[in-house]
Amino acid sequence: MILNRLVRFMRACVTCRLTWIFASLHAAWFFVAIANMSPSSPQLAQFLDQRGASSATVLAGRPFHFHYESNLLKCLFVVDLPAMVAAIPLDIVVVAPLKVFRVGRFVGSYFGAGLMLLAGTVEWLTLGKLFADWMEQKQSGARVLQRLNRCWRPVIALIALLTIIATPIVNRRSQQLGFRHASISFH
Repeated sequence: MILNRLVRFMRACVTCRLTWIFASLHAAWFFVAIANMSPSSPQLAQFLDQRGASSATVLAGRPFHFHYESNLLKCLFVVDLPAMVAAIPLDIVVVAPLKVFRVGRFVGSYFGAGLMLLAGTVEWLTLGKLFADWMEQKQSGARVLQRLNRCWRPVIALIALLTIIATPIVNRRSQQLGFRHASISFH
């Protein structure tokens, strides 16, 4: 019974157009925040694979230490925290085969980032549906939803286009700035 209700709710989330706008905005935020991190560091991943100790880890191939990251990434982590906690069982299922096949931290960090994006997207689909349901109860909200239902594809296309343009620009700037977390320890 509970599983049937959950499946019905997830179907409603996937068919609601506002939810896809929410999910697209989340994906844009995710890609720009990752692009804003320090450049990728296979050396740090290799150091950690060889049982080196550090206060940092690797996320999407890049050095990651929450304290030193941009506010953009910190806010993303805080907002996506419920989804990341809910995805822990899935994370365990994904990590086990990576260890069996001896996938290093550098490549494995991309799996982790993908799982983070997937879990966050499910969260934002859910939030979008809850927000759409709330808006439908209001007369003005229902009108806004009707307008969004007519133009949701161009809105998502615009978000995707802006993300495709902004991500390499932010990444290029990040590459030029180089490693920005000099106080991260590597003992």
